[in-house]
Formats: sequence, structure tokens, C-alpha cells
Amino acid sequence: MQRVKLVALIFTWAVFFVLMVLIHLGVSLFRLPGRWRIVSKVSRCLVATLRTILNLKVTIEGDGDLAANGGYVIVSNHMGYLDGIVLGSVFPLLYVSKKEVRHWPVIGAWTALCGTIFIDRERKDQVPLLVEEIVQKLKQKANVLIFPEGTSTNGETLLPFQSAPFAAPLRVGAPILPISLTYTRIDHDSVSPSNRDMVYWYGDMEFASHFWKLLALRNIEVVVKIRPEIETSGYKNSSLSRKQLSQACYDAALGGLNLPDHSASPPARDSRASSLRPRSAAS
Repeated sequence: MQRVKLVALIFTWAVFFVLMVLIHLGVSLFRLPGRWRIVSKVSRCLVATLRTILNLKVTIEGDGDLAANGGYVIVSNHMGYLDGIVLGSVFPLLYVSKKEVRHWPVIGAWTALCGTIFIDRERKDQVPLLVEEIVQKLKQKANVLIFPEGTSTNGETLLPFQSAPFAAPLRVGAPILPISLTYTRIDHDSVSPSNRDMVYWYGDMEFASHFWKLLALRNIEVVVKIRPEIETSGYKNSSLSRKQLSQACYDAALGGLNLPDHSASPPARDSRASSLRPRSAAS
């Protein structure tokens, strides 16, 4: 079963890779507007296919059509690379990813074609460039997915949201759609500390071995809670407003999760807090 899924994933990826190249050529040749909105819609078709191959059963709570017109910033809690597949199958969107992914064989080229916005977490001086790229893609009415925790976790807590990325929606008045993501069952068993690491990817977990074991799972059930839309028009484009907006999004996401509030002070670095280290390819 694992080999069959892996072959199906590789074949699907190859087909959509070629398709994406042709779309970019067509957009350039015919000078079509909204390149990244077009790309995000095609990318959604790919991700929906990956979701089917992995047998991810997604339940949507809330208005799944809210971001249909594009130009939204979508924010969510983050437990690993599967989050990007789940949300990318629900919404047409572009990802924000760590810069290292850009140099991965095959995957790096693919993510670039899909309009991924790369961030260097070690260089704070690059934040304005990140914000500017998000702004330009929002102006093309593409949705942009951000994981404001800045890393994936083991799901036991919601880390404080970083405020810097919220400068982008403030600059263009883009609405924000907070998401509460919850994995509920793995192979029909409730998600618990004993089995969650088969799905979650965080801390020092190695990708290849984790993904291979993931392919052995028969099905994964996840709930996507779409929280009320947050308008940014009432906020000024300032440092204070970014912090207020990030807190508003944190509260909205936390409202759909049964978790403690850690927005005031980060949790201690115990054995479980190794999840604070950056991991997911879509984070």
C-alpha cells in the first residue's frame, strides 16, 4: 500500500508540474492578469488529489466559501506538513515557507512554480521583503496561508502569534480568515499522545521516515473550523495595530481549540517544547 501511494503521489506531482509550467507560459504569452490567483486555483486541484491519495477525510465547520473571491490572508494553528495539504485542498492559496525548501530537489522548483513565498527566519531584515511579496500577491486576489506560530507543534498548545506578517493585510486592507485545525482520528482511533506523532511533524523529526510511515495509514480525519472573518480596515498600519491584529487572530483560532491560552507568555522549553524548532515545509 505504501509503494502504491508513493507511486501515485509521484505521478500526480509530475503531471501537475508540467501543467504548472504550461500555465506560466500561457499567462506570460497572453499577458493574462492575476497570475498567482490562477496558479492558486490549479494548485488546489493538485492538493485535493494528494488529499485523496492520502485518504484525508476533512470536515469543514463554517463558511467554506468565504475566501472564494481571493485576496484573503488565511491563518491557522500548525502541527506539520499535512496542514498545508488539508488547507490547500479547502482553499485556493499560496504558501509561506522557510527558505531552505526552495533548494530541495524537485520540491523546491515545484513550490516556486506554485508561488510559494520564502522566508529566512534567521534574517529579520528580510521581513519587509516578505511583507511586500505577500502584498503583491494579495493585490492579485490570491489567498495567502500563514502559520503565525512560526513552527509546528505537538498540538498541546497554541504558541503566541508573530505579529510581523500581519503588516501585509494591513497595507492592502485584506480580510483575514482564522482557522482552527484539529486532527480527530487516525485509522479510526481518536488522536492522542500515543498516536499523534504518526500525523504531526515537529521538533527533530526526520521527514523521509515520517512520511513513509504516514503512507501506511489507512485514513486520517481532520476538522477545519472556519472562524469569523476579521476585517482589517479598522486598524491603522502600525506596530501596535499589528500586535492587536495578531492577538485578535490568536483569540479567534484559540476559540476553536480546546487548548490553554499562552499568548501572554511562551511555554517553558521542556521535552515537549522541542516543537518550538521550525519544521514544516509549509510553515
